[in-house]
Amino acid sequence: MANDTNRFQAIISHCKEYGFIFPSSEIYDGLSAVYDYGQYGSELKKNIKDYWWKSMTQLQDNIVGIDAAIFMHPTTWKASGHVDNFSDPMIDNKDSKKRYRVDHLIEGFADELKAKGKDTDADALLLEMDVLLAKDDFAGLKRLIDDHKIKCTLS
Repeated sequence: MANDTNRFQAIISHCKEYGFIFPSSEIYDGLSAVYDYGQYGSELKKNIKDYWWKSMTQLQDNIVGIDAAIFMHPTTWKASGHVDNFSDPMIDNKDSKKRYRVDHLIEGFADELKAKGKDTDADALLLEMDVLLAKDDFAGLKRLIDDHKIKCTLS
């Protein structure tokens, strides 16, 4: 982990040196872990956004792009399915103080099982997870994690 931290710090240092990012409010002592885009960072962000927009809307025959407000009447969010259909159960790791999506944690463990040649166990685990997610059975997901002794990579 120390290696990853050093690598991350080196990337940040490089990005600051070459004008991709700057600490936010730097002349007033800044804010920890908050950055503003510099001249090259702004261009990179714009290019990525333009590429995404083109690939997701302009290159698709059945999709159109709109630019709508985020603040909307709650009925709009409900009608669009954002209230009932978008639920990402999360789990907190009290040791590392990190929060994980439950499905990502279980899928990562399934990948480890597959790497060990236990494809059947991994597939069964993923199937059980899908069933529990479909039922919104959060207690069942917790039991699944406990029963298989699934831990985050930082623990």
